[in-house]
Amino acid sequence: MRKRYPQMDGLRAAAAAGVVMIHVSAGRAGTIAALCNVLARFAVPLFILLSGFGHGGDDQDISAPLKLFAKRMKRILPPFVLWSLIYLAVEAFFGKPHETPLWDLVSGGAYIHLYFIIVLIQLEILYVPLYRAVRRAPNITLAVSALVTLAMQVLICGDWLALWSLPALPIPYTRTFVPYLLFYVAGLWLRRRDRMPEKTGWLQLAGAAALWTLSAWAAVAVARRFPGINGLSLRPDLTVYVFTTGLLLWLLCSLTKDVPRPVRSLSRLSFALYLSHPLIMRLWNEWTVRQDPVIYLRLWQSYLMTFIGGLLIALALSKLPFGQLLGGAPRKKTEITEGRNGEKT
Repeated sequence: MRKRYPQMDGLRAAAAAGVVMIHVSAGRAGTIAALCNVLARFAVPLFILLSGFGHGGDDQDISAPLKLFAKRMKRILPPFVLWSLIYLAVEAFFGKPHETPLWDLVSGGAYIHLYFIIVLIQLEILYVPLYRAVRRAPNITLAVSALVTLAMQVLICGDWLALWSLPALPIPYTRTFVPYLLFYVAGLWLRRRDRMPEKTGWLQLAGAAALWTLSAWAAVAVARRFPGINGLSLRPDLTVYVFTTGLLLWLLCSLTKDVPRPVRSLSRLSFALYLSHPLIMRLWNEWTVRQDPVIYLRLWQSYLMTFIGGLLIALALSKLPFGQLLGGAPRKKTEITEGRNGEKT
């Protein structure tokens, strides 16, 4: 089983860029903004799928599940807590304190995007039984997870459309692992099969592009027909769209031996970019409403500002000694070698 898939860098970078677009385009008027918002909604489920794919290899030591869980939590819990505190403090500073800050801190409600980590923690808790199930009965596990996920997505859509009312939970259904289960299991399943294409033929690419076009058209059509679920990424039509987008991106990234260096760098900084970019939007909104007249940015201007601002924060965190506590990429270690005359270089 291969240990590294360079295509993952391309998919992770695309997902990071997509998350920024979702938040920048949300609530904007106009056809272009609505279209961009729908087409970017592959991003969070794709992150979940990539997490499963990364954890699906044979090198996972599931004999010590608590040790494995603690190792992964060491990477994601400190940034989650610290960024939650930052966003809670920002909201309080601007006169909009949370009514239940402690509960929002632990439940992923401190800001709009932090639910993702709560979902990921739930899936990490279930990792060992899911991993074993995929190893023993891969197709059955995938089929069951698909039924569970799609059924929950239909229930959530119906609730949003007021067709029925789901029982209340301490957290929204969209913060539970159930509507995301298929993506994580699919990642484990794909890694277990280890048959992802390494090279792309033009016929494969054309077929994937056709599937992507059909699924994108369906997602846009559903969003127009049912505006009440426009802000929902957990819909059966979007689930299909996530997989066709992932396939198309994988094949595009397989056209070359390795993805370009800027894409690899974006992939490396993607976690910190995900965590930090809403801060740029929040600070801009507070500043611009105090101007006379108010400054309005076009969609592309707002996107570039948010993306570049978040990327600069992510880059800074990757350079700081303790930047990993805020989601920064691990600092690259400089290799020390011995020169011809014994000097250290």
